[in-house]
Amino acid sequence: MNEKTNRTSVAVIGSGGTIAGLAASRSDFQSYRGGALKTAELLDALAAELDGVARTEPIDFEGEGGGCRTLRDFHALSTLVDTHLAAGADAAVVLCGTRQLEEVAYWLDLTVRSPKPVVVTGAFRPWNALGSDGQANLHNAVALAASGRTTGFGTVVALNDRVLSARDAAKSDTLRLDAFRGREWGALGVVDERNIRLLRAPARVLLHGRPEWGTPFDLTRIDPDRLPRTEIAYSYTDAGGEAVAAFARSGVAGVVMAGDPSDRQAGALREAVGAGLVVVAAGRNTTGAVYDPGVPGIIAAEDLTPQKARLLLTLGLAVTDDVHRLRALFREHGVPEFG
Repeated sequence: MNEKTNRTSVAVIGSGGTIAGLAASRSDFQSYRGGALKTAELLDALAAELDGVARTEPIDFEGEGGGCRTLRDFHALSTLVDTHLAAGADAAVVLCGTRQLEEVAYWLDLTVRSPKPVVVTGAFRPWNALGSDGQANLHNAVALAASGRTTGFGTVVALNDRVLSARDAAKSDTLRLDAFRGREWGALGVVDERNIRLLRAPARVLLHGRPEWGTPFDLTRIDPDRLPRTEIAYSYTDAGGEAVAAFARSGVAGVVMAGDPSDRQAGALREAVGAGLVVVAAGRNTTGAVYDPGVPGIIAAEDLTPQKARLLLTLGLAVTDDVHRLRALFREHGVPEFG
């Protein structure tokens, strides 16, 4: 590592999950106590390997009930990342459980104000299990963050030697170590021991250098206790419209429709839109896009997954209830393009 890297300061923020988990037996790959280790303990175990890579600062984040379980936690985590980057850290690494990792990463991508590197990682096997991926993932995430190579990329995900954009990263398996993929767009690059190879960049890199850092979502102006409620309705053959109607009655501000709605769902959606509910049309497949259907009150998610479209919808509704502006937010920030 070069002299610049030796001076690089990386804030490592742990929020529990499998990467900090301990199993009773080394062969217990799926049975373990998650979040059993503090962030400092993880870094201490890799002290020799990280020496010369970066100066790391361990930080434990505990949301409601531990970890990142609510959008209020997401809000607090993003604020914590920005606070440490503003205070002098050159980069940040966030550790979390893989169940919510793709959502945590995308939320950070939409809300962190600093253009400094932010890398999210986790693990599928507990820290002390045979063949644990946690140690390699943590090492590579710190090395990637310390390199500065993803400055201006927004948030990226580093797992199983791959570097993925937060927007595209998706969990494709519940147990396999190579579960996270970049969907149809693939990886940004790889971390091969001391070689960091970045072969493409997210379109968001074009926003680097702008004062507002390309995101309209300033969390200092968004009350975490007043985030609008949003939900996801899933389509399937002959699905009823009761769920959509119940969402509308309960005061939900927006709904993401995953997949083409059934006739009964479509009827319930028309009534809900007429009553002021904002609806986002998303696909339920792993790849492909849903384009603007030209229906008033309905916004196209294009190729955003339903769970990520919901996060963008939540943040959008936190700053505006104007459907035209919300549509623009999805077009400009949900689907950023080159050219």
